[in-house]
Amino acid sequence: MKKRVIISTVLAGLLLSTSALYANTNNNVSTTAKKQDIQRLKNVVNKEATQHRQTLKKAPKEIAQALKQTVVALKALQKNDTKSAKEALNKATKLFDTALKNNPKLTLVPVADAIEVHDFTGDSKLVKHIIKAAQDLLEDYDTQAARDILMPLEDEMDMTTQYLPMGMYPLATKEALKELNKGKTKEAFSTLVTALSGIVVKTTVIPLPLITAQSLVMEASHLDKKNKEQAIKLLDLAQDELEKAVLLGYTKKHAPAYKTLKKEIKNIEKEIRGKNVVAKLYEKIKKDFASLLNKHEAESVSKKH
Repeated sequence: MKKRVIISTVLAGLLLSTSALYANTNNNVSTTAKKQDIQRLKNVVNKEATQHRQTLKKAPKEIAQALKQTVVALKALQKNDTKSAKEALNKATKLFDTALKNNPKLTLVPVADAIEVHDFTGDSKLVKHIIKAAQDLLEDYDTQAARDILMPLEDEMDMTTQYLPMGMYPLATKEALKELNKGKTKEAFSTLVTALSGIVVKTTVIPLPLITAQSLVMEASHLDKKNKEQAIKLLDLAQDELEKAVLLGYTKKHAPAYKTLKKEIKNIEKEIRGKNVVAKLYEKIKKDFASLLNKHEAESVSKKH
């Protein structure tokens, strides 16, 4: 029902591979349709990942190198190798100083990022069945069983970025070096560990049903007038994705916007079956999808230190 993939990078960019994301769950669906669904999901995931990567400001190479040196120092201290720890911290201090000299306004610098994709391969009907089964279990106070069957109900991309706080981390590195020079090995180790725990983590959640629905609508908009049935089929699938988004709870803050999108899709289907005057309707729904996605991204960001 659900497979999961974690993609991690450190400064070098985002390497996205979704080949292991997908599971076949409906034998009644044609092989061609399955391949199309898989390719569509790959495309939307890769698109979001690329946009995420492009929004991140690349960290100066000195900061990346300095961070690595502080990790080297920590490992050296774990082995009671104070000499190597001092050498690493000296290098880190010089590298941080160089980076801040080149750009004194550095604040939060991205040093690592990861994308986790939770792909629920069922449709909205399956989600309804699972929710109903969980409700029945809860009525019998079989809470753990209900929890187990609800766990797979995620269909999202979690984009997480780690930021180095430049107002704190370089100072901690210098403090650790001072402590080592005074023979305070334990204190130096503690200072570095505390500094690492101060790395800021931000996670943005993107509902896959929403971006999949958007992709389906875009596909339909590119079909010519001779492919009315195919366009309607794609729009029906988009409707189901939006319904799934509602059932999975991705709509609490923006339910009216989802309702507007569903209404717009129905209007497009109506026009396709009738006069087929849909160009302006497609343009309107494209803007509404973009607006809703921007709201989700802006308001789904969570931070922790």
